[in-house]
Amino acid sequence: MIPLSPIIHKNGYSYTQVYRGLRSCIYEQHVTPSVTYYEVFLIKISREKCINDKIIEARERFPRDEDFGYSAWTFSDFEKALRRYNELEKGDG
Repeated sequence: MIPLSPIIHKNGYSYTQVYRGLRSCIYEQHVTPSVTYYEVFLIKISREKCINDKIIEARERFPRDEDFGYSAWTFSDFEKALRRYNELEKGDG
């Protein structure tokens, strides 16, 4: 299985992994030099699949837009992000 990269580029932004646990992650998103957001999410896995006789290995995936509010959350405050991350790691969320 392919793990999430520590740096991800998506939707014109760069995301840098801050914390990674057994169940969840925190990635930091710099929107502007003075605005930073934190993406907290449960790690989800895309299954292995075969496309045109080529095997695409199972991999962890960054959340999709529709995951937010269910298995992914955005915070502007790092302490709140860390609190949610800890809840997810304990299985409380």
